[in-house]
Amino acid sequence: MILNRIWWLPIGNTPEITAEQLKEWLESGKLLQLIDSRTELEYRQGTLSLAKHAPVSGLPAAIDRLKLDPKIPVIVLCLSGHRSLPGTRYLRSKGYEAYSLRGGLSTWKLKGYSLNKSHKHS
Repeated sequence: MILNRIWWLPIGNTPEITAEQLKEWLESGKLLQLIDSRTELEYRQGTLSLAKHAPVSGLPAAIDRLKLDPKIPVIVLCLSGHRSLPGTRYLRSKGYEAYSLRGGLSTWKLKGYSLNKSHKHS
C-alpha cells in the first residue's frame, strides 16, 4: 500500500528526452502525446500546443480522460524536469513508452523555443 502512495516521488531512473530532441521530433511530424504535469496556473501561463493537462499528483485518475494511445510515445512536461519524472515512471509502469523532458519547460524556454498560452483545461 505504501508504494501506491509514493509513486510520484522524484526518485529512481527515468528515461528522458532533451529539449532539442523533442523539438526535432515535433518538427519532423513524429506522432507524440504530451502531458503537462504542472499546476493549472502554470499550465495556463504557457505550454506546448499538443499538451494535455494532468497535474502529476492526479495523473492516475486522469488516465481515462487523457485517452492516451499506448502505441504512441508520451512526453511528460513540467517546469524543471522534477515533477515529470514520477509521471513518466507511472506511465511506463502502465505500459506506455514515456519520457520526461529533461530540464522541463524552463530549459525549453532557455533554448529560445516558444510556448503557447492555454486558457482551457484539456
